[in-house]
Amino acid sequence: MDNSSNDKQARAMAASTIGRDFQWVTFTGIISNLVTLYIVSIGTEALLATSTMIVTTAIFVFLAGNNQLDNFANWIADMDETEAASHSGKAAQVAPFAFWKAVYSLCFIAVAVAQLYNLWT
Repeated sequence: MDNSSNDKQARAMAASTIGRDFQWVTFTGIISNLVTLYIVSIGTEALLATSTMIVTTAIFVFLAGNNQLDNFANWIADMDETEAASHSGKAAQVAPFAFWKAVYSLCFIAVAVAQLYNLWT
């Protein structure tokens, strides 16, 4: 196997790893939100502890998810000429990462705000 083949294989593995990590961050955030939503909906006296969990989950998902999106944008920026000229490469180069980051963050922030509002009112 020549260097070109090794480089392509390494890049494919890196993309897979970035995607997998993003999925795990999102999955962890969703499961945590479902658990805290259940706790909020049944009522609890542990307002501060539940609030802390809601806020820390939102912060974790915001930081980790946006970091993974940045990693993917950097991975795209590092494409070689052949990869960048492919259909996938062309589509990836115009991907709206700022929009995706904003929507991703707003979704988790909205859930956190709604849970905190319901918990404290």
